Amino acid sequence: MKAKPWSEWFLGAGLVLLSISHWFPLGINPLELLGAFAHFTLLLSIAVVAISAVFRSRILGLSALTASVISGALVIPHFLPTDYSGDAVLTVGHFNLYHNNPTSALAINSIVESAPDIFTIQELNEEWSTITDSVFSSSHPYMVEAPMESCCYGIGLYSKFPLVSYKVLEIERTPVITAQVLVQERIITVVSLHTLPPAFPNETQERDLQLQTVASIAATAETDCLVIGDFNVVPWDDAFSFFLKSGKLHAARNGFQATFPTDFGIPLIPIDHITYSDNLIPVSSDVVTIIGSDHRGLVAGFAFAD
Repeated sequence: MKAKPWSEWFLGAGLVLLSISHWFPLGINPLELLGAFAHFTLLLSIAVVAISAVFRSRILGLSALTASVISGALVIPHFLPTDYSGDAVLTVGHFNLYHNNPTSALAINSIVESAPDIFTIQELNEEWSTITDSVFSSSHPYMVEAPMESCCYGIGLYSKFPLVSYKVLEIERTPVITAQVLVQERIITVVSLHTLPPAFPNETQERDLQLQTVASIAATAETDCLVIGDFNVVPWDDAFSFFLKSGKLHAARNGFQATFPTDFGIPLIPIDHITYSDNLIPVSSDVVTIIGSDHRGLVAGFAFAD
């Protein structure tokens, strides 16, 4: 049964306005949260186009097609695979293990199997750090840990390569690790962070301040730089684009590598990232399943530009 014209206009306008809001959330927190799911707006718009064709709902179909173009232009570039190739000189991993993970040994085994040269753990607590100290003391003897018993911002960095220096900073109430790592006679600055989630307007502002502060650290680093962690922001968000630009960084990602949440079996949005400065060349980027966690991990391989 064909919808009435006014209902077609109403639904069509709603889809178009929703897709536009993903580009311009205007600092409105609910719109920013919806923007993280812009790819679902694209799928919904395509579905409505198909349904409209079946029922010959021209107004709704054209509106949905317009919405699909708008939302698609935002998210499709982040779905395209990258033609990575070459041998990695350095592998880097990021793993949010989940503070209340009931399968600690199995989760740690996920890291052991992926075997990155340098990696960070998010949501580290005292129980986790006892296990990690035992498991990685021989393979990754250079480590920095800042565990937290309260949820959920404990953090740790583990390296096969010597640490020249390191600091644990507090940025907007959460710890951030910065370390200078000696890799084949080259010093690399590694920064690991876990930002606040943008669940409320004040936390969105704090997250953006965290990203801006870390971007400043990366931009002023006198060495090659890696910034990795749970950013709590999707790659098509303006906050992430601004972070990359101001930090003089790039994101290592091979197509759409969603990492959170895994509660539905398939993660929905990519909020964990590995970013790098110009003299590092990504040669691989993979997601890693972490048993018992609500995140998937990331592992990327890099070569040196010179």
